[in-house]
Amino acid sequence: MKVRLARTAGFCMGVRRAMELALWAAHHAERPLFTFGPLIHNPQVLALLRDKGVEELERVPPPGSFSGGAVIIRAHGVPPEQRRGLKAAGFTQVIDGTCPRVVRVQAIIRRAARAGRGVVIVGDADHPEVVGLLGHSQGQGRVVSRPEEVEDLPEMVRPVVVAQTTQNQEVFAAVVERLHARFPALEVHDTICEATHRRQDEVRRLAAEVEGVVVVGGRASGNTRRLAEVAAAAGARVFLVESEAELDRAALSRLGSVGLTAGASTPNWVIRRLMRELTAIRSQKESRFRFWVRRVFRFLVLSQLWVALGAAGMATASCMLMGLALRGELVAAAFFYIYAMHVLNQFLDKEAGQYNDPDRAHFLSKHHHFLVGSGVVSSAAALVLCYTLGWLPLGLVAVMSVMGLLYSVPLAPRWLTRRTGIQRLKDIPGSKTLSAAVAWAFTVVVLPAVALGPPPPAAAGVAFVYTLVLVLVRCALFDVLDVQGDLIVGKETIPILLGEERTRRLLWWLSAGLAGLMFLAAGAGLVPALGLWLCLPVAGMAAMQFVQARAWITPGVLSEGLADLNFWLAGLVALVWRAWG
Repeated sequence: MKVRLARTAGFCMGVRRAMELALWAAHHAERPLFTFGPLIHNPQVLALLRDKGVEELERVPPPGSFSGGAVIIRAHGVPPEQRRGLKAAGFTQVIDGTCPRVVRVQAIIRRAARAGRGVVIVGDADHPEVVGLLGHSQGQGRVVSRPEEVEDLPEMVRPVVVAQTTQNQEVFAAVVERLHARFPALEVHDTICEATHRRQDEVRRLAAEVEGVVVVGGRASGNTRRLAEVAAAAGARVFLVESEAELDRAALSRLGSVGLTAGASTPNWVIRRLMRELTAIRSQKESRFRFWVRRVFRFLVLSQLWVALGAAGMATASCMLMGLALRGELVAAAFFYIYAMHVLNQFLDKEAGQYNDPDRAHFLSKHHHFLVGSGVVSSAAALVLCYTLGWLPLGLVAVMSVMGLLYSVPLAPRWLTRRTGIQRLKDIPGSKTLSAAVAWAFTVVVLPAVALGPPPPAAAGVAFVYTLVLVLVRCALFDVLDVQGDLIVGKETIPILLGEERTRRLLWWLSAGLAGLMFLAAGAGLVPALGLWLCLPVAGMAAMQFVQARAWITPGVLSEGLADLNFWLAGLVALVWRAWG
């Protein structure tokens, strides 16, 4: 099945902010912890928050009901009297999760109300956002959901019209046209969120290019329903679902291509589960050969065989960069060790993987015995190969293996854990990405240097930095996509510490700096001319950053496979350079 994912699918800025505040509070805020009403309109997210101990308050408690704890105001916002009531209830913290764009609409309404002007809100009268907006109008607000309702409005002098931020653009335009006819002095504020504009425009284009559109999101979500309405109006066959369990696989198999979009309250892990299910459906219009090619590629990537072959390529490049002989045992040892390390990390990260990569989590469950068995065999094979190279390489790999096992073992004393919250090495902020990069650098650079060296120190240093930075960029690139899942389990990765935009800028600077280092090192004769050619994988990883930032490729097997292909490219470039040299 050919699946096209809408670039704007999933959490909007406001929902994402509210969710991040709630997840932060789940790990750090004083208990009891509540959201005032459902945080967002998505049943999976609400179930997740309940599992984290975050309960819902349906109404404002009486004054003095609590002597501590925290309450989170949801993204839709609340009327001013409810906010005051929550503070009077006795909570230590009232965490404001109101979307900044909703705050802007509230401010417009307050200014109009203070000037004694009438306010028309185009939206659904019973929607939480609209209820909150009305609370800021000092009794001068009216709600209109359809153009015909304009005639029922009372007379108003110089009224102001705003929109529910998730309102349908066409409905808003039609209502404004009717309002202008009745109130010539009307002041119009198009407060529909830009993200809503983009989603609706995109789903119109998508509907014209595919045979069907799957819209995923909570049925209580107004913006999700509107996406389905827009797609249907554009002539597409629409499948509105809350989860992958509701997919009509028989009907979808008769289509050659489908588009996938999601409401602003739909988390990434739900979208990825839908992607997994949709891509696994064999369309009746797809050839058997193409279907099985996709299946084999998926198996190679998810099993970690693909990235392990990339490690073999990096070991090849490192040996030649340091001027060492190319030994098959070292290349094979890199393959087996990196394969075993990545398989082990999959199981250690299983909790976060359920949210970050549901496709891989499903694969782990299905092929558990194969992965565990092959991981153990690979570890043994790496040790045996290193033994053939000498006691020092064997000792190095043994120490690295022990460090890998200790990564998730509680080591810190209780007093230090109480003060820092760090009990294991994996609890150190940013350690997930840095530890993987260091392990790669030791495997493909230090191990050959110990077994076959010593190489020139400058060449070894350049090779170490090259591997470290290239792997770090690759890992951080996917950490940016995994922020939601890492927040859920309380893992502090680089994007969580720095923010996604700062992390992206950091990765650009690292890539540019690495390319500059390779040019300078080759120009100064510190490494062979191969150093110049090894800028190609750096450029390839930078291209992946560019593509990912613009959502030109669907996160998942294909994007991971293409990123890891740069490690293959390093080995291929080295072999071609050697053949021509």
